[in-house]
Amino acid sequence: MMSVVVYKRQSNIDIISEDDYYKELLKKEGSFNFFDLPEPICVEVIAHLNLRDTRALALTCRAAWNLTRDQFMWKRKLWLRAKTINLGLSGPNFTPDPHAGMLVRDPLLVNNKLLYEILDPDSCSSRSQEDLDMGNLLSKMATPSTSTALSDMIDQFFSIFNGGNANSAPSDPFSRGEGAPTYLLFGMPETEVSKKLFLSFIASKGSTFDTVGFVKGKPGGVGGGMTVKYIHHLLNLLLVRRARPRLLVDGPSGTAFHPDVAEVIPQVDGLICYMDATCTCPAYITSTCQHTLDVLELEAMLRTVPSNLTPPVLVLLAHLDHPQASPTDSDCDVECCAPSVCNIAESVEENPSANRHRPAMLHSVLQSLDLPWAVCDVEVKTLSGVHRGLNWLLHRTLKLKNG
Repeated sequence: MMSVVVYKRQSNIDIISEDDYYKELLKKEGSFNFFDLPEPICVEVIAHLNLRDTRALALTCRAAWNLTRDQFMWKRKLWLRAKTINLGLSGPNFTPDPHAGMLVRDPLLVNNKLLYEILDPDSCSSRSQEDLDMGNLLSKMATPSTSTALSDMIDQFFSIFNGGNANSAPSDPFSRGEGAPTYLLFGMPETEVSKKLFLSFIASKGSTFDTVGFVKGKPGGVGGGMTVKYIHHLLNLLLVRRARPRLLVDGPSGTAFHPDVAEVIPQVDGLICYMDATCTCPAYITSTCQHTLDVLELEAMLRTVPSNLTPPVLVLLAHLDHPQASPTDSDCDVECCAPSVCNIAESVEENPSANRHRPAMLHSVLQSLDLPWAVCDVEVKTLSGVHRGLNWLLHRTLKLKNG
């Protein structure tokens, strides 16, 4: 099928072949450059460039400068290079793409260009394959001296669950996070996948996160946590684990967290929720049917947040690169069809929601919130995706702190 170009000449509309259109341009101008192409084509090409090349292109001429200020181009770039949707520019009835890797709803970031620069997808991938190291957690507590016994270090480690240590020397691991942004880290009923993501925050070998100190908590551990170095930032992560089911209580409006947790929330700058995105829905579930996603702790936390506070909420959906597909994952409706006959890999590729839950599935839970929020996919082994979420959370926190 021949493509055509429609343009206006005086008062008449002419339809000519695409080849003839460009030949006429060459005759009239004597030369042909990139910006003589139709604007939608220019926008699509620029949308594929990384941030550095886009900035360089903007400095070449006025036409390039104008195109790199086009909000549609940055929206397209966010999708092509980060699978991100900025809901701040969408209407109330907007339904996000089910294959989106990240959703952001933030009234301070309705500019797609600014959001892209914050997320910077080109710097958001970590290919480190280092294993998690629980032993590394103890080594980060303090530099052992001749007078420091191993038993003393272990006592310091467990003291975070009993109010910490009263000493606050410069080398004291409990004083290293003073003034750093503080986030409440909580999760759903832990699985192997979500637990690995949790441990990467508090006990990794330093490729992405590096545990450098501790935060004092109340007796029982509520309000205690870790000081973590992320890139060039320090973060205080206060831990709320599902291993303590007594932290969930029934209230008049539904399940909420224990009042002890409610007392901690006003002290934090934001909330980080981690959960397993592995799909355990029945085999007959399709993209048009309703997936079931356990959001009990997320909804409980949202009920616990006081109405006068608006902490940003980051939800991390943890998954593995290649989830193990079971025979029931097949969408074949023939009872006698064996798993070897039904190509599971192809069905997963055609319907990615069949092997894990996606950010769009939390849209119905979060869309009514007055809080700024973001939800993103995180690949546990490489931590791909976690950077985008934290970059957004840190930017918002520091922007508010700095006025």
